Amino acid sequence: MSDGKLFTKSKSVELKAELDQAFKKLKSQNRIKIILKKVIANIVLHNNELVNLMPDIISLMKIDDLAIRKMCFQYLIAYCPLAPKLALDAIPFLNRFKDDISPIMRSLALKTMTSIPIKEFMELSFSTVKFKLEDADPYVRKIAAFSVSKLYQYDAERTEKEGFIDSLNELLYDKNQIVVSNALAALSYITEQSKTLSLTIDKAHSLTLISYLSNTNEWCQVYLLNSLMSYVPSTTNEALDLIEATIPSLQHENSSVVLNAIKVIIYYSNYVKNPELILPSLPKRLGASLVSLLSKPAEIQFLVLRNVILLLLGRKELLNVDVEMFFCRYDDPIYVKDTKLEIIYLLANESNSHIVLRELEEYAIEIDVSMSRKAIRAFGNLAVKLPKSSNECVDCICDLISNGIPYIIQESVIVIKNILRRYPRKFNFAIDVLVKHYKYIDEPDSKTAMIWILGQYCEGIPDVYSIFEEFISTFKEDPIEVQSATLTAVTKYYLKMPQQGEALVLKVLKWATEEIDNPDIRDRGFFYWRLLSSEEANGQNGEFQENTKRIILSNNPSISSENDNIDPNILEELELNIGTLASIYLKPVQHVFRLANRKFLPQSPALQPRPKQSPISSESSPAPDEEDDPAPPPLRPYLNGNQSDNFLHVRRNNSQRSSKLSLPRQASFDSGFSNEEFPAKKGSFAQRLSRKASMITSRKNSTKY
Repeated sequence: MSDGKLFTKSKSVELKAELDQAFKKLKSQNRIKIILKKVIANIVLHNNELVNLMPDIISLMKIDDLAIRKMCFQYLIAYCPLAPKLALDAIPFLNRFKDDISPIMRSLALKTMTSIPIKEFMELSFSTVKFKLEDADPYVRKIAAFSVSKLYQYDAERTEKEGFIDSLNELLYDKNQIVVSNALAALSYITEQSKTLSLTIDKAHSLTLISYLSNTNEWCQVYLLNSLMSYVPSTTNEALDLIEATIPSLQHENSSVVLNAIKVIIYYSNYVKNPELILPSLPKRLGASLVSLLSKPAEIQFLVLRNVILLLLGRKELLNVDVEMFFCRYDDPIYVKDTKLEIIYLLANESNSHIVLRELEEYAIEIDVSMSRKAIRAFGNLAVKLPKSSNECVDCICDLISNGIPYIIQESVIVIKNILRRYPRKFNFAIDVLVKHYKYIDEPDSKTAMIWILGQYCEGIPDVYSIFEEFISTFKEDPIEVQSATLTAVTKYYLKMPQQGEALVLKVLKWATEEIDNPDIRDRGFFYWRLLSSEEANGQNGEFQENTKRIILSNNPSISSENDNIDPNILEELELNIGTLASIYLKPVQHVFRLANRKFLPQSPALQPRPKQSPISSESSPAPDEEDDPAPPPLRPYLNGNQSDNFLHVRRNNSQRSSKLSLPRQASFDSGFSNEEFPAKKGSFAQRLSRKASMITSRKNSTKY
């Protein structure tokens, strides 16, 4: 029978009948093995109904066959906790097998009894482990070492009282390397669970452990490498010796061994000043070992790539890799492609930006929409990160927009918004490209970004009124973030272009305050309403909405790539957990493993202060000049009802206005606009606001705000 046919849920009655039939046949052991394989398959399938077979399975241990007994032991480990009273019948068998002539049988019996969390089995385990730690066979001693960690999990106080911890310490000097490595693994587990115990080793012992690496298997090498982090070097030379001794493990084929070797090297690098200068080949060897793991299955690649990100964020000087090694392949899973994009962003600098942008351009025109969007997002991030390459990034984005593909346009709007915030007035030509394709914009995030652009740069956008009208036509059905952006944008439009924007702002404020149920939008609408119609809205000399402009048209927060860095304390902790789930999530260990103890670098005279974390950008951003100054876009004043051909640059930190141009004088909103300034208007704007608010405020039209 093939193994695939075994994995079907069976009933205990059916299997019991098959066992009875098997005993009536010749060569019953072969039939019993097949039935037990079905039982093991049902354990995998979580079929708890088979607990009823407990007496029949226990009786099978009478058969002198190692394979049958091994499967019976697996059954006991799985189902004994579900039927404690029935499981007690297995104790006589385990008591007999623990003193068997065969070391394998002794080990199986010990492993089974220590894996069943029932009082009677634990009592038998405590009395057995004491002797098996000194067994003549190294395999039994290895299993006994692991059994101590299981007993510690069940009863920590008794395990210490019985002296099992001291026995594990003695096993560290065993002649067999496998026994030593497993004793270290058990001690490491115990010290991680305990709040009072800690594992410490000296330099001589650490060098001895390193010498064992070449004579043990992969699992044992992982245990040995992890235990090396229990040694705290007192001098830089000691740390360098251990780094050099660990470097050969970087060439191992097993990914776990390589990642743990990297973890040990990074750990000891904290006790060396500028290790990359003392050992010039170290960054290349670390990089080469990580790149070699990218030929492994996708799951291993993902783990490796996440750890590459961790090292680039915290220890970039110790990692020398070529960005081209992380370019995406056509058959990479999406989660691997996403992680590679993050690494490409972190490795990008002014020298390799051209290669990176060409590669990202290929991703942006892929059939995979998700990948295309992420590539466009990377263009925007690189434009913010690399000022000297920002022109090339924006040119690439504009070329992509010109293709007229809807999802590319949607993502590009969000990206260009961030670029405009980073470099005000530098890339206004990109707005013209966007405006040509604004009808493709219908997603909430992209609509929010486009509406922000319209409000911020309305003076330079032709036919902005009709574009605004089209966007606000769905105001009542839009999501909250779009409604909020629309409120702010139309208010800015009115402040910058009062004659054209008045009708729009009246319409939107009416909807926000009378027809929208969301309290945040309604409150924002009232806020703008009161602000625009306040008697103090104008300047001291009657300048149009001068005080309101200072509030609404204030500078946006600066955007920079420095915000992408992680807290150095978290990075330090994550570097001590390279290769674990915490390194994948890039979060503190206790956020991933709630009961885990926090790891930190032990103090030592050789411990070096952590280098200051430099911004992700390869070069510092240029000092703000007139081109990069994050001031709001220029305001276009109105003189005698006509648009002036000149611009008045208003800076937040400069209260002096130009002596050549002056804004139109206006007393208060309630007095209405003068006929000289706006001859076509009937009634004041404040009166219109008051009329619209009458149903809410229950005041007369003449009420002043």
